Amino acid sequence: MKTANQEQRFDQLVGLIYESVQHPGQLAPLMESICDEIGAVAGHYLHMDMSTREVFSSVISNPIFNAADVEYRTYYNSVDERLQWVAAGAVGEWRADYERFDESFVRRSEIYNDFLFKHGARHMVLGRVGGEGLDNEVLSFLRPVGAGHYDADDLQLLERITGHMIRSSVLRRRLRALESQQQADQALLKYFPYGTVWVDAACRVASFNNVAADMLAGADGICVKAQRLRLADPGADAMLVAAVSQATGAEGRRGQWFAARRERGGQPLVVSVIPAQPDRQAGFADDSGPLALVILQDMGRQQLPRSAILRKMFGLTPAEARLAEALLDNDTIESYAQKADVSRNTVRTHMASLFSKTGTRRQAELLRILMMAEPPIRI
Repeated sequence: MKTANQEQRFDQLVGLIYESVQHPGQLAPLMESICDEIGAVAGHYLHMDMSTREVFSSVISNPIFNAADVEYRTYYNSVDERLQWVAAGAVGEWRADYERFDESFVRRSEIYNDFLFKHGARHMVLGRVGGEGLDNEVLSFLRPVGAGHYDADDLQLLERITGHMIRSSVLRRRLRALESQQQADQALLKYFPYGTVWVDAACRVASFNNVAADMLAGADGICVKAQRLRLADPGADAMLVAAVSQATGAEGRRGQWFAARRERGGQPLVVSVIPAQPDRQAGFADDSGPLALVILQDMGRQQLPRSAILRKMFGLTPAEARLAEALLDNDTIESYAQKADVSRNTVRTHMASLFSKTGTRRQAELLRILMMAEPPIRI
């Protein structure tokens, strides 16, 4: 029968599990608390690709093992036979090493003899607490040399918190995806071929990119007065105020676009106002309230060819830019290779470079970024 104190400690563990979703720094105290309950000397969290053994992030609960963590991430994860065994198990299944690896295996194992024993560790229990495809989160808990292996009573606590660990992993994965998309969008806006200005509900300017800076410096139909974005055309200025109000309103936030006359004549500015939520880590105050993104399209500017824009924005080579254009035109790798008279391996190499330079990992993400970079349509 569980005591009130045991239940209180369990509730504290559950609280730490969910705190670690938004605050990864809580993973270490969470694992340390679990270690106290199951008699482990350290806990180790790994977010990694089980196929390539690439480690995306790693947290160790006990600072004594910081050097071991570095060694594991840089080499020993590549020779750790236990990872394949853990990957074969279901998410949420805890596996104690003695159940699979006997003393004969341990005596000839590099991971035990050259790594674990050197750092004073012996028995472990490991489990996948989350993952999608080859992207996995693994937790392991180490016991020192001389300590016994984990038994059913030791694993009972891990089994109780497993559901919470799985849910927290799902939330963490969703948060990583949102943060990755947000960072990509922020980077893309910085290099947009047209002006972007963040404003608050009162049209006060929070930030703008280099193209917008050039437009504001030219003061031809648009400027900043008393920290507020203003249009010289009175009718367009009133539409800007109304559009920003709609985009930052408490209910039914909507975007719209309109044209604004230039003071010196020529083609107008096309102004688009959309509701948006910027990355607070990019320099926006947490208390700034809802913001709107104002996109300024100068119809008088000569538009660069699509390939030139892609090369300039992402640092692509001519061959990579040609592949990017082909993907935007709905070409497959096979059809592009045939049209360009190159091997599919060459195309895959260029594709890998596109992923790297655009900060994406999947073709759907890549296409979304490339489509956002296309030059605006003339009207």
